[in-house]
Amino acid sequence: MSEKTKCILAYLFSWLGGLIVLYAVKDNERNTKYHAAQSIAIGICYMILIFISNFINMPLIGSVISIIYLLATVFGIIKACNEESPELPLVGELAEAIFGKKIEE
Repeated sequence: MSEKTKCILAYLFSWLGGLIVLYAVKDNERNTKYHAAQSIAIGICYMILIFISNFINMPLIGSVISIIYLLATVFGIIKACNEESPELPLVGELAEAIFGKKIEE
């Protein structure tokens, strides 16, 4: 499986796909690990924010969060397809702070 395909699958299956690509698939390049870490961060942040918006009963905020999630995922897939630098704004720093050691392995 190509590195591009692994990156796209990580984004398509959100945090679960990211976990599989990051921890279960061996011999990944650094960029692939970075994309996987970002997909985990995007997915988990999305779940937390949606939970909070449902808890405070603000469906409009939930809709905005869903659109931002979709845009971040599409932007990550486009960067993976173009083989550009994998870092997404804000998300890249968060992913590197959480998964920095695993990305550098």
